[in-house]
Amino acid sequence: MGRVRAMLSWGFVRGPAATYAFLGSGSTLASFASVAAIALSAALGAAVGALVGVVTRNSVGDVAGVGALIGGGLLVAWLVLSLVVGAVLWVRGVSPAETATGEKPTGRHAAPSDGWRRRGEPLVPVSLVLFFALMTLAFGSLWVHARQVSQPWDDRLTATTNGTVVTVHEPAWWEKGSGSVDIRYSVAGADYVIETGRDPGEHVLAVGEVVPIQYVATGPADARCVWTVESARSDVTFWFWLSAGCAFLGLLSLIGFLGGRWRSSGRLGG
Repeated sequence: MGRVRAMLSWGFVRGPAATYAFLGSGSTLASFASVAAIALSAALGAAVGALVGVVTRNSVGDVAGVGALIGGGLLVAWLVLSLVVGAVLWVRGVSPAETATGEKPTGRHAAPSDGWRRRGEPLVPVSLVLFFALMTLAFGSLWVHARQVSQPWDDRLTATTNGTVVTVHEPAWWEKGSGSVDIRYSVAGADYVIETGRDPGEHVLAVGEVVPIQYVATGPADARCVWTVESARSDVTFWFWLSAGCAFLGLLSLIGFLGGRWRSSGRLGG
């Protein structure tokens, strides 16, 4: 019975805790090891599946693919279990390394210096509050930008014409995205050029591609790509709810942090 309990402990508590401690060590080896382990598990699953396919005279490729999914999925489930165990240990105030080894720290300087929460300390760290605040700011700025781009020109008379991509500007090495393009279009015999993003939604623009352009009838030089506007309109809702979700989680984190500081200061219960 003791062996069974030990095996269950390693399978559901100590083993996942050891995995969490290894992955949370910050070592580059841990990142490569996790990816390599998933790939190896998938390869073993594929090998077993191929063997089963040969024995049962089924399609070796199909069965091997199923085996690879099962093998990789099992290890991914193990990693998810390690995250759940890590969250429980955080709430309890016990470090994963301590749980994995089964050795409790003793002495005056027993408290670990790895930043793990100890009993009596605030449940929510201030770093989590700052993280959600930064995420809210980042996603909120994307929402504001998408909202501005998607605004209709109701106060101005507009028309639509076709333009042609004439130049592609590749992004610099420090820039993100796919760069920008110059689009030439004609209105009443006059040519105009606007610069817009190369990736307006699902379209990656190339030289010679025809693009719909919306322009102001009284000032054709004031124009924009129709695809960019449509993409921004579809992104507004996504960025809004993402930033609102981060703001909500940040508010909960702030409440948890302040509540923990209040409790740890001894103001509650005496």
